[in-house]
Amino acid sequence: MPNSSSGSVSCEELVAENAHAINQLAELLVVLPGKLYRQTFGAKKQHVIGKHVRHIIDHYMAFLRAVNGRSTVPLDYEKREREERLELDSHAACNRLLAIINLLDGLADFPQNAPLTMEHLSDGQRNDVTTSIDRELVFLASHTVHHMAIIAMLAEQGGIEVRDGFGVHPSTLRHQRQLKNQMAKIA
Repeated sequence: MPNSSSGSVSCEELVAENAHAINQLAELLVVLPGKLYRQTFGAKKQHVIGKHVRHIIDHYMAFLRAVNGRSTVPLDYEKREREERLELDSHAACNRLLAIINLLDGLADFPQNAPLTMEHLSDGQRNDVTTSIDRELVFLASHTVHHMAIIAMLAEQGGIEVRDGFGVHPSTLRHQRQLKNQMAKIA
């Protein structure tokens, strides 16, 4: 998705990449039975689709709080709300995801690499790390897709068919298209 003139990705393109993943997740939640959303999986019964969705939402909300209060609120992914309702109610989670897309749309006009401060806990000490809105959007897209891949496995175990490309990183999709095009040229 690089910008053809400069070889860099605009904030608008990064927002679109995140919105695409969030939309895919919201579309799945619309068809996912509520019981499956709350069902536990695994030997230790610790894998739950709702918990993964809530985790994704928490990361976006932490990011958006920091962006909206850039001069006073550092980004801290460890300070998450962990709103249990979002783990239990797929409709509430879907509505929150759609609201996040709307909030992200407001970032599309931010200047490239707008600075952001992130707090990071290391060895019991909080340290400020300089980052950017662009960098965090890249992270959030990757983080979201990673959890979507887990959600896809859990949904499939519960008997729900997941669309092709769900939980697959955009770079992998681009690579797969490139391989398909190369194979077509050979054939």
